[in-house]
Amino acid sequence: MQSHSMTADMFAGEETQNHFRSWVIFAGILLMALGIAAIVYDQTATIASVLVFGWVLALAGVMQIIHAFQVRDWSGFFVYLLDGIFRGTIGTLLVVYPGSGALALTLVLSFYFIAGGLFRMFLAFSLRYPSWGWTVASGAISVALGVMLAMQWPTSALWFIGFAVGIDLIFSGWALLMFAAVVKQLFPSNA
Repeated sequence: MQSHSMTADMFAGEETQNHFRSWVIFAGILLMALGIAAIVYDQTATIASVLVFGWVLALAGVMQIIHAFQVRDWSGFFVYLLDGIFRGTIGTLLVVYPGSGALALTLVLSFYFIAGGLFRMFLAFSLRYPSWGWTVASGAISVALGVMLAMQWPTSALWFIGFAVGIDLIFSGWALLMFAAVVKQLFPSNA
């Protein structure tokens, strides 16, 4: 197995470089704009996050139930079916009761921020790709937000999820923009 690292060879051709950079810049700006909107409308972003998660779980549960009947000859049919019913039920409850779901998801989200931030920091330290320090900073912010969210639970559950998601989106977008700036420095003749 061969290890690959991000090098200038990945961006062969001026059109590929510019196209890649444009999409990275677009994604970075979009993430930052969504992050600002999530902070400004923190309660709405909290409820929206719960509703989206609920719908995803509900639809995944329905699809799994349907698939379970397609493979009913499989020895694990009942476990697979029960898992689909469980997913669908939890998703439906989150959609029907998003406020209560926000309280429950607050702790889950705090652990997500902590684990995701640690993972990003570890990956950035391991790979040391261009502008990796910004990804470490983004991961550290995620860890701090996760700890703050867990410490403030349950009083701030209805506003902090939207706020935390917004901060995380802003720093992730900024990390992408800094990465795009480094790509431009790697190829100054193509700017």
